Amino acid sequence: MDSRSWLVLEPDPPQLRLPDDLRARDPFGGRDCGWVAQMRPFVRHYAAPGARVFDPFCGFATTLLAAALEGRRGCGLEIDPARAQLARERLQRHGIDAPVAVGSLPDAPAPLPFDLCLTNVPYFGCRWPHPADAPAGAPGADAGQLYLERDYEAYLRRLRDIFHAVRAALPEGGYCIAMAENLNLGGRTLPLAWDLARILGALFVAREERLLCYARDPRPLAPGDASTDRSHEYALVFQKQRERICLDSTGDELQALREAGFAFELHGSYPRWLADPRARAPADADLLLPDDQAEFDRLLWWLHERGYELALWGDPVHPPLRLPRLRERWYLRAQRRDRLGRLVRLDLSLAAQTER
Repeated sequence: MDSRSWLVLEPDPPQLRLPDDLRARDPFGGRDCGWVAQMRPFVRHYAAPGARVFDPFCGFATTLLAAALEGRRGCGLEIDPARAQLARERLQRHGIDAPVAVGSLPDAPAPLPFDLCLTNVPYFGCRWPHPADAPAGAPGADAGQLYLERDYEAYLRRLRDIFHAVRAALPEGGYCIAMAENLNLGGRTLPLAWDLARILGALFVAREERLLCYARDPRPLAPGDASTDRSHEYALVFQKQRERICLDSTGDELQALREAGFAFELHGSYPRWLADPRARAPADADLLLPDDQAEFDRLLWWLHERGYELALWGDPVHPPLRLPRLRERWYLRAQRRDRLGRLVRLDLSLAAQTER
């Protein structure tokens, strides 16, 4: 992979495409099957020879096929049993032995440990056969299918839970690369790629993006027509890594909190580093707060006015926030980054909760 931020993809040669007989057995016609050419550069660049590549949305095993062609090992999860079988048959025809398990994160674990997560997410709004319309045992009969989510926010929450499980299984330093495009539904652009980037950004460190371009024949547009052929998508490159906070800026912010009259106790890695600067530098400052709704709301407004981004497990939060919701998620993250890239990250928890 060279340093260009965009890749113009060529269609797969016939021997690497999804075979017509397998495509015909899929009620979706296999039209959501990705290209091997899309995955091979990322396998080659972000996974060492012999490393294992995992696809949590395995589909027709395109990523696993790309991994094998590049001398890496693949494994995948596919929620639909019939599609999982099609994936296995496709791999067998290439002489590839790679496990394709049936299930979905976080309920089912990855079949094997992995070094790189590489996937193309199922797109919201696809007209996947609904269970009521599908014959018994056919693909689409499982209500856990992401294609069947009717609510965009519920769909994003599912993605967050899945990639949270990816993060838990990925080794430190490993990469998570997810591909998506912004969608056009009902004449309105739905920013799926950017929402996915926000979800991944709460779990990993953003490293880069690539723009994947597909050759399409142009068509004329009437004046004022904003529609396009959607001939590109984003490859979002993230890495599991402890992102270091700016210790000086964090110390200044903690002092400002005290001067504003907020009561808190420090715990975790930050006070350990204060006691011994030779210790590992902390990735955040954990604050234990009194169980006081009024003071908590005052703190959130104070942070909000200073430009902090507030989030519960990646979901944006705007004050006020009721304490029972904080207890459900255990902590709220407040972070901001200044124009020099210096990061302050504060994780807020209730002292009474951590004492139990």
